[in-house]
Amino acid sequence: MLKLEFTNDELDYIKSKIHFTPFQERIIKYRQNEYSITKMSMLENCSESTISREIKKVKKKIMKVI
Repeated sequence: MLKLEFTNDELDYIKSKIHFTPFQERIIKYRQNEYSITKMSMLENCSESTISREIKKVKKKIMKVI
C-alpha cells in the first residue's frame, strides 16, 4: 500500500515535478487521509484492482523524482 509520509511541502514539490492524472491526485489525497483501498474503490466507483494499479503507477512516478 502507498504510505505517504511526506510533509505538505515535500508533496507539493513532488507534484510540481510530476504530472499526475486527476484520478491519481485523488488517490494521493485519499492516502493522505489514510483511506483503505476498499474505501477508495467505493468512492471512485471502480474495482480494488484498478486502485491498486494506479497506486503502483503513482509509486513509480514518485520513485523517479526521489
